[in-house]
Amino acid sequence: MPRRPESGDPAAPARPATSVDVARLAGVSRATVSHVLNDQVERFNADTVERVRSAAAALGYVRSAAGRALVMGRSDFIVVVVPYATFQRLQDVVEVLSADIAELGFNMVVHFSPSQGSGTSPIRLQHLVETLRPAGIVDLGGLLAPDLEILKGAGCPVLSPETSAGGNDRIGLVQARHLRSRGYTELAYAFLSDARDDPYGRERARAVAQFCAAEDLDPPDRIHVPIEPDGAYRALEKLVERRGRPVGIACYNDQVALALVFAAQRLGLAVPGDVALVGAESLDVGQVVAPRLTTVTGDVTALLRPFRRSLARTYGGPAAPGGAPSLAQAFTILPGETT
Repeated sequence: MPRRPESGDPAAPARPATSVDVARLAGVSRATVSHVLNDQVERFNADTVERVRSAAAALGYVRSAAGRALVMGRSDFIVVVVPYATFQRLQDVVEVLSADIAELGFNMVVHFSPSQGSGTSPIRLQHLVETLRPAGIVDLGGLLAPDLEILKGAGCPVLSPETSAGGNDRIGLVQARHLRSRGYTELAYAFLSDARDDPYGRERARAVAQFCAAEDLDPPDRIHVPIEPDGAYRALEKLVERRGRPVGIACYNDQVALALVFAAQRLGLAVPGDVALVGAESLDVGQVVAPRLTTVTGDVTALLRPFRRSLARTYGGPAAPGGAPSLAQAFTILPGETT
């Protein structure tokens, strides 16, 4: 087994080990090191392969992603594209996907897409793809048509979920069903008023509208609520003027619901009673205020099962656990005091 040079040894590198150092220690060429460490070992005998791998381990050599991309035509990276959106549970999503991607032997890079209304060209994504040569892209809703054209031209696969019903549709449906079960026939949807894009809110609002149509209720009103006292006050005041009371409001997230709770208190409206509110994403802060928020809580692992199946199918890893709940079961009401 190759011996790692001692710290006082003139042969010891004073910098991170390179493939040249590995080649010197193993007694082979740099090209051989590159082939062996990129698992192209068919042309080498077992002794050579073992010497190279042992030398790399002894030196603590870390392969260059750029070098691997040149040899293999792709790197060890999978890029997860996140929309420029308001999403409180992003860290939970990233943690689950990161663990799955690591299990497949890849590393994850998160790319935040620019706002859809910014007019920004897809040059950042193009530069990322050309530099990293990723093994694939996981799209969480941030890719636009120009992005897809770039990825198609680069031959970079985009992993899409194996599902026809998204989690956001389920959230809106669960909210609307709950409000109706509490006796509310006038429904509304409250968006977060924010400079960021809102692909998730549109899907949730559409699900509320579809529920109202199926139940023969009037179409739900739509309001946009900023997270500041006066803006939330005005939004709720105008809604009550238009629709009367009682009114049940499905909120984009718990922040919107909390803003409307305080707006209702300023307007002298009873919560629940005059106004019922259902949040989403079950933030901890919503459970330590009075009244405690009714919200939709979700199983992130179940939500990501379609992406996990796509990863397993594409890269040959283990399938998503069969015991995880389906999307239809993944979102439930966490009862509170606002409905």
